[in-house]
Amino acid sequence: MSDTNVTGGCLCGAIRFRATRRLTGAFICHCRMCQRASGSAFSVNALYTREGFELPQGQPTWYASSKVADRGICGTCGSQMFNRYSAPEWTGWISISLGAHDDPNAVPAERHFGMESRQAWLQIHDALPTSEYPDSFVEDVARGGSDAYAALPKNAD
Repeated sequence: MSDTNVTGGCLCGAIRFRATRRLTGAFICHCRMCQRASGSAFSVNALYTREGFELPQGQPTWYASSKVADRGICGTCGSQMFNRYSAPEWTGWISISLGAHDDPNAVPAERHFGMESRQAWLQIHDALPTSEYPDSFVEDVARGGSDAYAALPKNAD
């Protein structure tokens, strides 16, 4: 999708990242796990290849939030910045919080996920496509059997 260099970092500046090879635009996830992790009604992330990702400064603390992904946070300021996927077909990906990008406006929003958990008070007036996660999503992905992200690119290897 994009080979443009992007940069960003956490709130306190202890961690800085650089990434190329963006695979998706921003995706807005309304699932309960993302709500809890972000402390908000949703999280907004974009996918990049791990091979095009580097940390020139600092290292995140990784937390295994599910069978599908580890979340990378700054151990100093608590900024949630990354999701490192463990599902076999997604191990070459890393998602980066849009808020951690130096220029978040450069990554256009492309889809809402997890609409079954959308907060009732949140009115969405954009024309972006929406998806719901099946109840067994995390278990299905951990087994490699979910098509919830079927439109996203898969690892070639």
